[in-house]
Amino acid sequence: MKFKLLTALQIILFLGIANDKISGQTSDATNIGFEAGSFTGWTGYTWLYSTEVPSINTSKKKGIVSRRQTIISDTTAYDSNTGGALKKVPSGYSYSARLGDEIKSSDSNPRGWEQSLSYSMKVDSSNALLIVKFACVLQYASDHTAKMEPRFRMTLFDKNGDTIPDCSNYDVYASSSYVKGFNTYTPSSSSGTQNSSSPVKWRDWTTVGANLISYIGQTITIEFMSADCTGKYHYGYAYFVADTEPLYITVKYCSGDSVATLTAPEGFESYSWYNSKSVLVDTSQTFNVSNPNEGDVYTCSMVSATGCTVSLSAVIAKYIITSDFTSQMIDCKSNKVQFTNLSSSTHGTLEYLWQFDDSVTSTTKNPLHTFATSGLHSTTLILTNPPSTCTDTVTKIVESFSPPLVGIEGDSTYCPDLTTTLKGYGAYYYTWSTGITADSIEVGDPGGDYWMLGHSSTGCVSDTAYKEVTEEPDWTFSSNSDTTFCNRDSALLSVSGAYTYLWSTGDTISSFYTQTPGNYEVYGYNKRGCEKSFTYNVIEYPLPDVNFQLSATTINSKHNEITGFITQGTNTQYVWDMGDGTSLTGNSVQHSYSVSADILKYDVELKAETEYSCTDSLTQVISVEPYVPNVFSPNDDGINDSFMQNYDVQIMDRNGIELFHGNSGWEGKYEGKQVAPDTYFYIIRYPDKDGNTHIKKGYVTLVR
Repeated sequence: MKFKLLTALQIILFLGIANDKISGQTSDATNIGFEAGSFTGWTGYTWLYSTEVPSINTSKKKGIVSRRQTIISDTTAYDSNTGGALKKVPSGYSYSARLGDEIKSSDSNPRGWEQSLSYSMKVDSSNALLIVKFACVLQYASDHTAKMEPRFRMTLFDKNGDTIPDCSNYDVYASSSYVKGFNTYTPSSSSGTQNSSSPVKWRDWTTVGANLISYIGQTITIEFMSADCTGKYHYGYAYFVADTEPLYITVKYCSGDSVATLTAPEGFESYSWYNSKSVLVDTSQTFNVSNPNEGDVYTCSMVSATGCTVSLSAVIAKYIITSDFTSQMIDCKSNKVQFTNLSSSTHGTLEYLWQFDDSVTSTTKNPLHTFATSGLHSTTLILTNPPSTCTDTVTKIVESFSPPLVGIEGDSTYCPDLTTTLKGYGAYYYTWSTGITADSIEVGDPGGDYWMLGHSSTGCVSDTAYKEVTEEPDWTFSSNSDTTFCNRDSALLSVSGAYTYLWSTGDTISSFYTQTPGNYEVYGYNKRGCEKSFTYNVIEYPLPDVNFQLSATTINSKHNEITGFITQGTNTQYVWDMGDGTSLTGNSVQHSYSVSADILKYDVELKAETEYSCTDSLTQVISVEPYVPNVFSPNDDGINDSFMQNYDVQIMDRNGIELFHGNSGWEGKYEGKQVAPDTYFYIIRYPDKDGNTHIKKGYVTLVR
């Protein structure tokens, strides 16, 4: 890194009584910080240089080349070759410039890129402090000498192209590990760049301030250069932005303040404040002095990252601003207004920012402004009082006049049974054909032709403005909506015929379903904006109770009668489906089933319907079980001759001998012969309604 010695410059600026207008001049530094997102105002050069392979060397070529000079616009991006630690655009900026790039597999070998960007500006009191923020990424090669390594350089040149001997100049190589502020990172082998195993020396964003006050009136140039190694294949690139500011200490000690705030220019690494006795009193960029004495002098000594030292002094002075202005219309035709500034300050000079209501601004002390519209305008004057940061603002209503800019605004039609408002614009007051002198009139049936004259407060009169007003034709707005619904259902609210819709729910569609009872309102508008509406009271009705009771949930051939019951609801009808094809009505029913072995269940369903057509239903299941008699008489008289026909039955005598097993029914025989009257044991197997097998055990008496 190269340093050039510079004796600390002591600049005593008696800011409280300064006669120069320090920051009122226009800075010749447009787009120096890439604010336009482009290289406008910058000059680029590219060339190739290698000491190891000199055959690739070229002379400088003017122009911006892709990748070699790049605008960075992604303020969230980080540089992967620093492990994602270096932000590509510094905080507070929208853009930065990258000079050079990493080496990719598609680049030639050797590469030997060298490139520069330079900017020239005329120095004045408003840009005498040049602030540069830069960050550099330099790949390191252990077998290279320092001058062969990737490089980054920043240099200031005077109007003759000679290097300005300023310590802000900066020149660094990859191996300059002793230079304060550098970090080391080795990208992974999967990073996609060439020589990815080589370590990278990188410096995070660094701010440097260059004192150009000795060059006021001259044109200087700042040049940034980055270079690959002069061997074959190691990269070097950098990011940077630039800015300019006046080189002075700002003082905020305004009317009503008890603390004076002194702020030194940014761009330096350290700040040392001294009082008039040379005693160190603070080390921050901003220094607050409580209850100061006017005339006290404070000096700040500033050192930049490159070792530059600048000293500035400020005199404590209270700045009291009085803001005021007058305005005068030029004539009745041009819409021009002459403003006369009556503002004053106790110290320094005033700077002016006029804000007119047509979005135009002016920094002239006594501007002549042509307004875009005629009439009354809110005009604001914002005063600044450098070198202090004190401000004051005054806003007034001023008048301009131009007959072509006076007219009538408002709808030319009105909705049936309503009115429309015609409003004059561009004048101080108005005369209408109706005799009204207000700025607006309300017009309704029967409509017609209306005229208006606009007047200024000084007697100017506009041309006559005319407006024809007619009634909008009527239109149809229809409703096809439900206002009731049953629980668990919904109501359809639907309208048609309008151009746009607005419901009290916030919906803007023509129809929708709702499950929420309550009041609803819908407005329909035609293309002209005429309004019609409907109001609904949506009611939700409850469902009928269907929780009925059954006298039994299990039947057999002997006990085959059930009773169904439900408490009678108000105006509710009930229909019972008994599950065997029988339908009954009423809140209480009685029914007998014809039970057979092949029927395992009956589904009993009750349907209920209220007077509002709300319906509900419930189904209960009746299980069918076999009836087992305790006596049977197989005497061929046709009565009770078979035991448990159509069921899987097993018969044993007292000795456990199986006499019968089958589903045809036992007829009191064993091996074809009748058995004696006695008591016999049985096992019956049968399925239930769910397909599960059940077993019944017991005994039956056989009689003859």
